[in-house]
Amino acid sequence: MRKLSLIFLTVGTVFLFLNSCLANDSTMVRKGKWGISLSASGLSNLGIGLYQGGIGIKHWRSDNIAWKARVGFGLTSTIYPASYQGYSDAKTKQGNFSLNLGPEFHFAQESKFSPYFYTGVGISTSVTTYYYSVNILNPTPGEVTKKRTTTTSLGLDGAIGLEYFFNSHLSLAAEYQVNLSYQFYREKWTLSPGSSTTGPNTHDSDNFNFGAKTSSLILTIYF
Repeated sequence: MRKLSLIFLTVGTVFLFLNSCLANDSTMVRKGKWGISLSASGLSNLGIGLYQGGIGIKHWRSDNIAWKARVGFGLTSTIYPASYQGYSDAKTKQGNFSLNLGPEFHFAQESKFSPYFYTGVGISTSVTTYYYSVNILNPTPGEVTKKRTTTTSLGLDGAIGLEYFFNSHLSLAAEYQVNLSYQFYREKWTLSPGSSTTGPNTHDSDNFNFGAKTSSLILTIYF
């Protein structure tokens, strides 16, 4: 809760500072504008989710329709100290890469606040590797030492958002996304050497998934 309050306080402070320092244009001619966007995602899973940054390009085809492409990436690592002396620490490493493309449909063209919805396609790959806590000097033969899960997702994205235009060159948007996707999973685990060890093992599975994806803050610079 403290982390969540700190983020909202920081965002609110930046919002008020920029709004007071930058020239206020009551309207913006959007058609033909290009923008570069910086985003921070994973905000709906504070403390437990994978934080992801992103960079994108946005182009207004008209005053109420904009096309955007976004590349996302994220990386995090967590260490769990060993419970017993002589054992290694357990740890988790997560990485993510995504690509999204689609149009935004905006409303309230004459206002600095512009609600919108987005629809598009997306592809992503995430890798989670878990290192187990094992006896360093005397490992158990055939014991699982590492598990690697790779998830590849391909599907349709949807989102609702609100973009605020400080002026004709800068905006800040808050967006919440959901998706319908086909997901393919591959699990691979590594065993410690031993007489019964046959080498790395793998297991594949797949499914269709629909649900909440994440929420994002998006800062866009227009030119």
